[in-house]
Amino acid sequence: MASYKGPLDYIDVATRIIEFREKYPTGSLQSWKDPYVIEVKMPDNSIKSYMVYSAAAYRTPDDQLPGVGWAYEPIPGPTNFTRDSELQNAETAAWGRAMVAALAVDTKKGIASSEEVRNRQTKTTEAPAAKTPEPKREFSEEEKAQAFAVYTLVQTKNSEKELEQQWKENFDVLEVVIEGVTLREHILKRRAVLNG
Repeated sequence: MASYKGPLDYIDVATRIIEFREKYPTGSLQSWKDPYVIEVKMPDNSIKSYMVYSAAAYRTPDDQLPGVGWAYEPIPGPTNFTRDSELQNAETAAWGRAMVAALAVDTKKGIASSEEVRNRQTKTTEAPAAKTPEPKREFSEEEKAQAFAVYTLVQTKNSEKELEQQWKENFDVLEVVIEGVTLREHILKRRAVLNG
């Protein structure tokens, strides 16, 4: 069973750049396409904006097939690490992915970089722990019942694969609050218990 990985379980981009330069001293990291912003309609009909960046890892100055990596960051960034530096964070992540795509750096600890993982984790001290999260939208009684049934079922699951299946099948009700916590958080807590 796969265990949970946090930022310390991944290789940071700076380390990957050092490894890349050691292997390819004449190589370079460059922007692949101009950065741009996309807007995505979410399942709850809200619109979210993302900064998209692509980078190329050229192993030599005349490399005809550079490794290309793409990354995106939500705007505004959801954490203290990403807020007001969405372009820079997307660029760094794209560089790391480009080096991986060029087969130029180690991926034993995963393709994502430690920066990417850190940027997806919210700072839990920003909100009081005792406050019940506000639902992002009003849920019908049927949706609340569905979420509660999933919550009950999740407590009996014994593998990450089963939890992932429940997550995917019930994505539209992950923000329903049950016992002061969203269904999303209940599933993540169960995963943490399974991974010890």
